[in-house]
Amino acid sequence: MMYLRSLLPIVLVALFSSPSVSMAEGFGIDATRLIYPQGTSSIAVSVRNTQATQPYLVQATLSQKPDQRQSATPFTLTPPLFRLEPNSTHQIRIHGNTASLPEDRESVFYFHATAIPGGKASDSSQPVTGVKGKVQFGVGNIIKLFYRPSGLTSSSLDAQKGLRITRNERGLLIENPSPYFISLASLNIAGRAVALDTPDALMLAPFGSHIYPTSAKQGVVAWKTINDQGGLHAFTYTLP
Repeated sequence: MMYLRSLLPIVLVALFSSPSVSMAEGFGIDATRLIYPQGTSSIAVSVRNTQATQPYLVQATLSQKPDQRQSATPFTLTPPLFRLEPNSTHQIRIHGNTASLPEDRESVFYFHATAIPGGKASDSSQPVTGVKGKVQFGVGNIIKLFYRPSGLTSSSLDAQKGLRITRNERGLLIENPSPYFISLASLNIAGRAVALDTPDALMLAPFGSHIYPTSAKQGVVAWKTINDQGGLHAFTYTLP
């Protein structure tokens, strides 16, 4: 356990210096996002190990921001640390105490799963000469966890379709008048791609807005959103 505690901070700094999610071969999360409905006692998510002989030591955490490994949230994980055998899956349960969360809009958190390859036991029959060390590199996945109150108006799909788009001196002003988070997979105007290069550009918060810099001022605006299952929906709007 002391080995794990000393290793994890070093590995995690390297893993989560970028908020991007990597689905590494061998280890991964069997979901692209999680929805936690209000009134639910818990939800489950599975992690997998497709390696034939390599076990992993897995740590699961939750945070309020993607670049944090762990921070205070109204959720607990069971188990937070476990061994994942070769060719196997393991289920993690997420329990919520969500009374303090807003009921008029979604809240977002980030589920982290970090896997460190299990080491082989040393051969005690061989003499030890000098000081030896070994670095184990881990793999990490991050997905979003959305807490969804039960009384929200309309639906997530309606929210993805119902963006308000207007011209702005700096580009396109896109407003999200809904209580749902909206994750964009792509955005273009008149056939020209608009950069989605920041977290605020990639995901519109409930009742939030963002200005997307572009020189294009006319034409069809097309966007793709990521739905609850991780699939894509496509929509268009013609600027007047």
